Amino acid sequence: MRILGIELTGNDAVVALLEQDNGMFYIPDFRARKVNCRNPDDQEQLQYFQKSFAQLVQDYKVDEIVIRGRMKKGRFAGGANGFKLEGALQVLPGVKVTVMIPATQSAILKRFPMSIPFAETGMKKFQQQAFEVAYAQLSDPKGLAEAARQKEIANRKQKRDERVELEEQED
Repeated sequence: MRILGIELTGNDAVVALLEQDNGMFYIPDFRARKVNCRNPDDQEQLQYFQKSFAQLVQDYKVDEIVIRGRMKKGRFAGGANGFKLEGALQVLPGVKVTVMIPATQSAILKRFPMSIPFAETGMKKFQQQAFEVAYAQLSDPKGLAEAARQKEIANRKQKRDERVELEEQED
């Protein structure tokens, strides 16, 4: 299975290709490190960006694209251009596209730590987040770590609710 990990930063999509075969991870040769969309407000530029990714998917026989998710609001919210690029990628025909939030990525990497340091992959430092999101998706394709994370959140909420209920009964 081949996964294309993407981190969106400004008008750029930083990419990393990762493959898993018989339980082993491989980093295939890949011609792109970044794909730029000069002006996401221009329809032609956005379409060109989308076609560039469609061609990469076809040329490298990518099975799935996983995009590192960004917050929609708050201090660390992603920019509007990044969300436009994300939308253009999500509607690519013929390939599964997943958006993985950083909390899920962290839970997966905690459960399935990387077997080699990133520095030994031969990739550039700016590709690290794209690589890690691809690695996380390949390590946990069934979403077991996210299911465990959601279960833990539900358990904490239940305990908090029980504590509040006991406090209300004591008053």
